[in-house]
Amino acid sequence: MKRLSLLASCLLIIGSPSTWAESSRAILSGGSIYSADVSNLHPEAVGIADGRIVAVGSRDAVEQQMGKTTPHIDLAGKFLMPGLIDSHVHAAFAGFQEMTVHFPSDLNTAEQIRSFASQATKDAKLMQGNVQLFTSVSLEYWNHIELLEQVFNAAAYRNIPVVLAGSDAHTGWANQAMLKQAGLLASVGTKKSATPNDGFTRRKDGSLNGFASEGGWDRILKAMPKVSDAQIGEAIKLAACQLNRVGITAWMDPVSNIRPLSPAFSAAPTRKDTGLLPAYTELARKGELNGHVSALALVGIHAKPAIIDDVMALKQQFSGTSDVNLIGIKILQDGVIEFPSQTAKLSQPYLNRHDYSGLKDLKPTRFNELIRRADAQHLITHFHAIGDRAVSEALDAIAYARQHNPDHSTLHSITHLQIVSPESVARFQPLNVAASMQFLWSGKDFSSTSLIENIVPAPLLTRLYPAGSLIRSGAIVAGASDWPVSSPNPMLAMYTALTRQGDLGELAPADEKISRSDVLQAYTLNAAKLIAQDKNVGSFSVGKSADFVLLDKNLEQIDPREFTQTKAIWTMFKGRKVFEAERCL
Repeated sequence: MKRLSLLASCLLIIGSPSTWAESSRAILSGGSIYSADVSNLHPEAVGIADGRIVAVGSRDAVEQQMGKTTPHIDLAGKFLMPGLIDSHVHAAFAGFQEMTVHFPSDLNTAEQIRSFASQATKDAKLMQGNVQLFTSVSLEYWNHIELLEQVFNAAAYRNIPVVLAGSDAHTGWANQAMLKQAGLLASVGTKKSATPNDGFTRRKDGSLNGFASEGGWDRILKAMPKVSDAQIGEAIKLAACQLNRVGITAWMDPVSNIRPLSPAFSAAPTRKDTGLLPAYTELARKGELNGHVSALALVGIHAKPAIIDDVMALKQQFSGTSDVNLIGIKILQDGVIEFPSQTAKLSQPYLNRHDYSGLKDLKPTRFNELIRRADAQHLITHFHAIGDRAVSEALDAIAYARQHNPDHSTLHSITHLQIVSPESVARFQPLNVAASMQFLWSGKDFSSTSLIENIVPAPLLTRLYPAGSLIRSGAIVAGASDWPVSSPNPMLAMYTALTRQGDLGELAPADEKISRSDVLQAYTLNAAKLIAQDKNVGSFSVGKSADFVLLDKNLEQIDPREFTQTKAIWTMFKGRKVFEAERCL
């Protein structure tokens, strides 16, 4: 999994409404147009009115339909395509992270950490209540916890709680003052109280060394100050700006009933847990949300099927805005594969833990019924699955739903898909399951080599992130970022999907690369299908929202290496420019 240890983002400048002469009616022409509609892939012009596409075709035909006096937007020879879609992005969490202090990835000594921490005290973004919070922490620090202890458990920090949030969103570290504030020193901080897989690591004497994963991390987050709706609203606006600047106008936020800095892995949300939804819907109501949002409610893997009634109540409660829709549920089928967490579910034991391949506590009968109940209500189920056994469990549950429900039209999906067995690959298309893939992770780099080699059995590493295999099997494959875990820029992910190139070269096998046409579909119509918005976005079709991105390079013609240098000239949402000239509008 390719981590974003230090988010490469510039200052997000949100300006006043665009000064260009916007009209409710306009014709876009004069460039190369990719429509994502295979029946009319390269029209000459697109006509828009009142935020909708009303005409697509030749310039003469569009002018004849709309009238010769209709204003023209000259594309100046550039490349126009539908607004891009991210099928899995934690937008609010990413925006909130931009409101915090990021921890550099290159601090190699205690003195360097001490110096940075001292300077950070001058930054107003450091404090969350009484806690010093650092985010975007590289997972490499978990191999050098002694450095963190030397600094943040020194006398100067005896009464200052410090939390470091890992870049994977599954792990973190807390100093002794924070462990005390969370009530963990007495409850789990001794050898006597230690239990296998409790989410903590310990020193030789059994005491906590501060590292926490998933369920353990939740116990630290539970002691963090609550993030307000106002903070969440600001975070969403920051995130939307960043997404608009890379051409994204629609996305799926997969954990929308949980607030930033709240427990997620052991959480059991109910209809009372509204999370991000009030802020999202308030922004949409005020016309300040520049994106179409499909939201999901986190549901615990061990939840009773009756929880679907609570999800339906939430869906009804937040159904009043057209641009925010709660469309389904998110299931954490497993965790992460890297040491020391190793919570991904594998079909073979981890090499460093010969009797362990991830948790085996799933109760299939209850779980399958949970997914069937969701499917019966036409709620999509979106599964987080890293390991091959987790993917198989998710597909088994969907197969149960298909067997017992007469309507098979709801498109369920699985995201991440680091390890997928050939048998599972073949099941996606027959079960009507889509793949939401973080293509940026599919290059050869530290995450796909050093972090997992000698930990994961070699036979499982032969086809990491098998996008090519999934497409050849007939599955719908959509693009996703998982931001803030990795960059939201689709151009970087498209390049990696085309080449499998990472910092350390090409990740084998070569036949898992995907074609240019598949890449473009992954971020347009396929993603629209996955987030249940294909009737509204994803292609230039009459009646759909007038969402566009004008790029400075032609993605159908350039060398793949040029994708990483491609930028949006402007982005349009519902017929209105929301990004132009390096400014969010």
